[in-house]
Amino acid sequence: MKPELIAVSKGLAEYRLTENQPLRLSHAPGHRIECLSGTAWITVQGQSADFILRAGQSFEIPGAGLTLIDAVGAGRVRIRLPAPAPAAGGW
Repeated sequence: MKPELIAVSKGLAEYRLTENQPLRLSHAPGHRIECLSGTAWITVQGQSADFILRAGQSFEIPGAGLTLIDAVGAGRVRIRLPAPAPAAGGW
């Protein structure tokens, strides 16, 4: 089963993942991946090592290259957009 979008709200998207069906993100620097259940395996283009998240852990995408988020078995992740930068010259 491909990654399934199960919830969306302002600045957040939640996905159900299954093994060997990665969620692909590109041009997503600063997005935070939060593991909600299971184990997430993250591969980031240009990084020499992969990252493993368990439920309750999170990871911030460091660059704009391709990021793959896969499950070990099955799991759920939430993708959180980066906080907007404050307006320059404002009050």
